[in-house]
Amino acid sequence: MAVAIALPSACSLTPDYQRPQQDLPGAYRNPIPDPSPEIPRPLSQWWKSFGSAEMNALVEEALTNNHDIKAATQRIAQAEAQAGSAASALLPSVSLSAKSDVDSPNGGQGTVLSQGTNRTHRLYSAGFSASYEFDLWGKIRASEDSSLATALANVHDRESLAITMVADLVTTYIQYLESLDREAVARQNIANMKTMHAAVRERVRLGESSQLELAQQRNVLAQGEATIPPIVLQRERSFDKIAALLGRAPGSLNLTGKSLSELTLPEVGPGLPSDLLLRRPDIKKAEANLIAANANIGVARAKMLPSFSLTGERGWASQLFDNLTSPGSIYYTLAASVAATIFDAGKTEADIAYSRAKYAELVEAYQQTVLNSLRDVEDALASVRLEGELEVAQQEVMKASLDAYQLSSEAFRLGMVDYLNVLETQRTRFQAEDTGVQSRFGRLEAVVSLYKALGGGMERQEDVAPAPAGQEPPKATQERPTATPDEGVTPPPAG
Repeated sequence: MAVAIALPSACSLTPDYQRPQQDLPGAYRNPIPDPSPEIPRPLSQWWKSFGSAEMNALVEEALTNNHDIKAATQRIAQAEAQAGSAASALLPSVSLSAKSDVDSPNGGQGTVLSQGTNRTHRLYSAGFSASYEFDLWGKIRASEDSSLATALANVHDRESLAITMVADLVTTYIQYLESLDREAVARQNIANMKTMHAAVRERVRLGESSQLELAQQRNVLAQGEATIPPIVLQRERSFDKIAALLGRAPGSLNLTGKSLSELTLPEVGPGLPSDLLLRRPDIKKAEANLIAANANIGVARAKMLPSFSLTGERGWASQLFDNLTSPGSIYYTLAASVAATIFDAGKTEADIAYSRAKYAELVEAYQQTVLNSLRDVEDALASVRLEGELEVAQQEVMKASLDAYQLSSEAFRLGMVDYLNVLETQRTRFQAEDTGVQSRFGRLEAVVSLYKALGGGMERQEDVAPAPAGQEPPKATQERPTATPDEGVTPPPAG
């Protein structure tokens, strides 16, 4: 048996795997303007580049407690167990057995025995048995390779899930801060509208304005107040989504962030398109599935050839239990067998054809995954560039609208312009400030999308720079905010 195990496989029927050729450009079509040569490639834990301690703590908690990631970890364990099961066939299986048989009549069922003959037959036996299949054609080894590649695909699937989850959490947190800023802008404008409403009412009392102008200002004020509930609803939905991503109930979470101004805008160098093949986990998963399919071709091919197996058994057997261990009770059997399929109506050939077609399908899936990753990066790079230009332009719009509102308000008080000019500049200012907050969110969101498209965040531990000594990420506290942004975020009152 030891000699049989030591025999190498005579040959392997698995095709030599080669990564599919993919034409990749030398650079991206939408580069970031004036990139600094000091900008590194996307780092692990890229979310820390936003400079928010609360965001860092939320991400770390989500990576630990998110149930989808935990489920993906269990899928890895399942795949590893299946790989171990496939690898076990490379070694002999050994079993121990012991039994006691009692038969009557002695000659078997239907036997007629003469008078005085013992009708009962007893047999006691104990022994070891072993069996081994020679992997002459590499079938068992190919099956193990396929299982290992599938396990690796599950590892990359968890990495991809983690990247998506982190990007979703960071985007949702930024959206939560955006809703706080938008609410603050809306409440500030409502306060200005109330001041103007009081001024128009005073002018009506003095006979300098009409009731129509007062009604128009009251309408503008009501429209401003109507913008608050949708913004608060967006904030609440973002809050609840963050809690779900953390694996918590919403009532156990408290967020202390108050504004987008607390975040730093990171700078990102996208690197080369060829880097995506080594960084994006979805590409690595697609290639792992391709390797598994290639190994399955070898499994299917090997079924066409004969299988060779060796079985052996050694033990003791006796009709008397007291004689079971005597030298005369020793027995052994050794058998070698060859099995080959003569006719199966084309089943084996169909299995080979299926394995080849599956491999060809996954080649196309791999190449499409690479193209999709290039598209994701190009879209994100374009968003980073254009959202940055939009924010700069929107800052000018905000400044001009504020100047126009202040000038028209002063001119109205002096009686130099009619009230329609004030209303128009008032609306323009509110829209400009609200759009300015949204443009800032859009620019931050574009950076998150770029990090996600580049596949950053899940590098090996040895690639991650260690945190400074003595620094620990803060922990999110355990209560939910109930106050408005103007009042601060406080826990709900007792009782």
